[in-house]
Amino acid sequence: MSRIEEPPHELLDLIYDAAADDHLWVPVLEEIAKLTNSAAGVLLCQSIRDRTIFFEHHTNTSEECIRILKERHMVNPWTVHMSTHSPVGVVVPSDTILPLSNLQRTAFFDEVMRPQGLGHSAMIGLAQKPDFGVGFSVNRGPRQGPYGDQELRLLEKLGPHMLRSVRLGLRMDAYKALQRAEWQTLESLAVGVILLDRKARVLFANRAARLLGGEHGPLRLRHSKVAHISPSHSRRLDEIVQSALRGTPTATIAVPHVDRGSPLTILASSVRAQDVDRFADANLKGAAVLLFIIDATNKSGVPASVLMDAYGLTPAEARVALAIASGLSIPETASALSLSLNTIKTQLQAVFGKSGLNRQTDLARMIASIGLVNAGKPETK
Repeated sequence: MSRIEEPPHELLDLIYDAAADDHLWVPVLEEIAKLTNSAAGVLLCQSIRDRTIFFEHHTNTSEECIRILKERHMVNPWTVHMSTHSPVGVVVPSDTILPLSNLQRTAFFDEVMRPQGLGHSAMIGLAQKPDFGVGFSVNRGPRQGPYGDQELRLLEKLGPHMLRSVRLGLRMDAYKALQRAEWQTLESLAVGVILLDRKARVLFANRAARLLGGEHGPLRLRHSKVAHISPSHSRRLDEIVQSALRGTPTATIAVPHVDRGSPLTILASSVRAQDVDRFADANLKGAAVLLFIIDATNKSGVPASVLMDAYGLTPAEARVALAIASGLSIPETASALSLSLNTIKTQLQAVFGKSGLNRQTDLARMIASIGLVNAGKPETK
């Protein structure tokens, strides 16, 4: 295998395109298998509890072995470890779970791995909820040996991009609503949605975006352009819009809300070529860029129940996560929730442990991404 220090840009583009077109996962898997000297690659969304596979994408993998996996080996040493012991986004070599000599004594190996000439794997969990998980793996034969440091480093660099793409793909309702011209659906979203043409002029803005662009809002939607009230942040916003116009699949920035001092997350996504005609049919000719604007403090956009489902948080931990992500300090959170500092610190550490994060800024971004297409009503206390 040739030495590759960084993931090719073409592969990263393909990974992000797969968020909107899941047929592209197969060429993604093929390219990653090639770069890591692997015989096969698999992306699965499955529920071990219900023993169900919701979707699957694979390359150089036996359909018969996939059938046997579904019927008899949904629970195996690898899936049990990844669902219970491995944080999302971490690369796990299979030999650290169970040495090949021990794996070869299992029925899973005899019926799924051996017929395909496979023995070693490197796996990454991309999403984990109580009722399902999404995982990615590359696999190779026993004679090739375990994955080396260089291959694992490459997978580590690819992991965050695949994680973002999978999570975005699971939340593409807003994009699909735009494709179908379901304006009523878009109007109910807590996230702001703006569609721009090739000259960065506004073609459509939903209610949430219009509120952010109102008289006291942080955005300006005047003269058919999108800008931030701060000139420096306007320049940054223009940069990611221009990047999307050049074809970059996704780019993200955080800008201040101004009034609250808390961040807004703005995600710019280039409109795929196959969707241009759909938008034109909806009298939105020249559609080129989609902006999603997420207010991390919008509790109606991110119910605590969503965090509890997504990361297995307790109600108390979810409330702490939302408070911290909204920009409150630990002492302010303790005061707001009428809890001690030590209790807040303990619950925050639990949140970090379950989510795989370790910084408050990362937590804020994670909360914002979860709110991307949530259209629910405010929670009742």
